[in-house]
Amino acid sequence: MGTLQKNSDWLYISPVYHLEISKDVNGELTVGRVIFVDIKKLQRIRKRIGLPIVLSKIDKKIPGVSFFKESKTYAIIQFRGVPEQKELECRELIENAVAIISSSQLGYCNRDNNSQFGIIKTRGTGNRFFINKNKFEAHLNRFVESKVLPFRLDKHWKEFHKKFYFFDLLKLISTNNKMQKKWKETIIRAAGMSGKSMQSRDLEYSFLWNMIIVEMLLTEQGDKFLESLPKRAEAFIGWVGYWKEKKFEEKIQSIYTKRCQFVHDGNSKNISVSDVLFTDDLVFNLLWNIIRHIDLFPSKESVIVFSEKVQAEKLLGVKPRIQPKTFKYMNRNFDENQFNRI
Repeated sequence: MGTLQKNSDWLYISPVYHLEISKDVNGELTVGRVIFVDIKKLQRIRKRIGLPIVLSKIDKKIPGVSFFKESKTYAIIQFRGVPEQKELECRELIENAVAIISSSQLGYCNRDNNSQFGIIKTRGTGNRFFINKNKFEAHLNRFVESKVLPFRLDKHWKEFHKKFYFFDLLKLISTNNKMQKKWKETIIRAAGMSGKSMQSRDLEYSFLWNMIIVEMLLTEQGDKFLESLPKRAEAFIGWVGYWKEKKFEEKIQSIYTKRCQFVHDGNSKNISVSDVLFTDDLVFNLLWNIIRHIDLFPSKESVIVFSEKVQAEKLLGVKPRIQPKTFKYMNRNFDENQFNRI
């Protein structure tokens, strides 16, 4: 390939493996600057995005390549400049957008059937040998990795997220609203981290991602985290009966202690599946209530002031008035088979 033209308008196009976008969501989803589109629709919107020729002709122009047959979904970024200088930026934008879409698995999927998808292919099968050292006897063990099932954005996914916060998150990403820029970036990073947590096969790291998110949303430098985290979380979900019934304050103190043991001593043996699922729900409900009430929480300072007012009401023993009646909470239950598969 020769030198690419400088200071021109370009499309950066990448396959996204194991992600499917159905007609129920119009075959297309935009996350910030990244357009995710079903391959069938890509042909129809090529003029809108500035694709100069039909897809089949593009593949014919590059011998030995069937680029537009690699995947059912493609990510597209439009930019002006020099491709060699924009490669890493475009790749990072897509990976971050993939993480945002993956965050929609939180609450929607159970960890026993969540999906892994992205711009890198994942292998779904593998072979293993057992060989007897005393005489030649070999057994081939073939496995199929269940977590490479595609993540499908369909009618069920769309209807679920209409009730929660994911579409509000997309709006927050793409529009300029009256909120502190640093706080907006924190929320977007937190959502992306939750997507990485949902794609991780390592429960300890999923737990750590979740704990980082909780700290990002609820704490500031100088806080005594063991004290601050339960109080701040209580401001958002303390009104739920589970708070006292299932001893959420003690649970939050416990998971923070386990987080410190992991981070400072590399000790993850005390982190359980229950801890991961509890932090999943904690992250989901915090993001839900913060994003759905972003006018009330335009900065992290507003979150902290809000929690202090809720605590003051609690100490005074007065009727709660600070917490909006529109706050929500979702709790998920797992049967024994699901729990054992995680």
